[in-house]
Amino acid sequence: MTQATTANSTSTEPVPVPVRHSISRQLFWLLPVALASVGICVLLFQKEAWGANAAAIISVPINIAAIVVTILVDRGVFKTPALRKPGGRSWRMKGAVYFTAGTLVLSAAFWWFQREPDPFDYMSGEVRIGYNAFEYEGWHTDKDGGTGFDVALANEIQSHFENAHLKWVDLGTLDNRINALHGKWRATDQSPLQKPVKLVISNFSITPERAEVIDFAGPYFVDTQGFLSRSDAKTIAAIPRGKVCAIKGSTTFKRLDQINWNPVPADSIAECINRYKSGEVDAVSGDRSVLAGYARAVGVSPPIRLSNGSEKYAIGIPNNMPRLCGELSKVITDFLEYGWQTNFDTTLGALGLSESPPPQAVEPCQPTGPWLDR
Repeated sequence: MTQATTANSTSTEPVPVPVRHSISRQLFWLLPVALASVGICVLLFQKEAWGANAAAIISVPINIAAIVVTILVDRGVFKTPALRKPGGRSWRMKGAVYFTAGTLVLSAAFWWFQREPDPFDYMSGEVRIGYNAFEYEGWHTDKDGGTGFDVALANEIQSHFENAHLKWVDLGTLDNRINALHGKWRATDQSPLQKPVKLVISNFSITPERAEVIDFAGPYFVDTQGFLSRSDAKTIAAIPRGKVCAIKGSTTFKRLDQINWNPVPADSIAECINRYKSGEVDAVSGDRSVLAGYARAVGVSPPIRLSNGSEKYAIGIPNNMPRLCGELSKVITDFLEYGWQTNFDTTLGALGLSESPPPQAVEPCQPTGPWLDR
């Protein structure tokens, strides 16, 4: 009994010491992931349309994972040599700092490359404005350096952005109004690639489909569908089906097609007018203000107003640019109040148009959407 007691008392085996895990050490590991989570959420909150929801969705699992991983690392679950060797705690501290700094740098770079430029920087130097040079009398003609209602609005934009040098660019077809805002484009299949335009001012109607891929500032004019005819028809129903010409892809063409009127497609109003003159069609339908100049040229009464639909003309701008939209909305608001009626009387009113009051106000700018859309 004595020998056993002595042996036990002289044993050199170390007595296990309970491991105490410091709360401060666990909080230290939480720091980098928490900062990264906050940085990502702040970035997402810049996206008014969807950022808050995305931030709320991803923040919960990120922070739960951060707490779990922190506790597991501190308790030595991950038996890596770097965590077991002397100085491992110092390595972990450096790793946490590097991770935090890298995450913040990447977040800042992401924000920098996807941010909207300052509107006055964007509208400095050469500012290419897309339009369709169909010689729409009253809207935009190239004679005398450019005259018309759209030109008058562009002059107001020039006054607001003093460093802008406006350059009108013929888009060739109506379909290119969106293409030219997105990037490189061609006026025709055989023509060379063109640089993008910064704005489109060309009887550009706001529609839900277009608003999904570009932004609009406006409206600055509200038009309605009309038609001109050589007969005394007071309604389009008096014209035989299949004898009304309209621009293919236009809202007018879609409306006629929806009521099974079988419109004759054309690439421009000018083409419709030529078919009208040749007797191929009995009427031409389109935006009433656009038809007015052609009506006078072919010697018929001003186009008759139709009751279906309205066209809200606005300035087309690239997607996800609410700051630019805000500045252009200021210009349009002043134009509606101080210059709209005078310019209407001297341009479109001179063609015999009437009953076209200015819009009451511009519509709110669209909030930003997913950054990849721009």
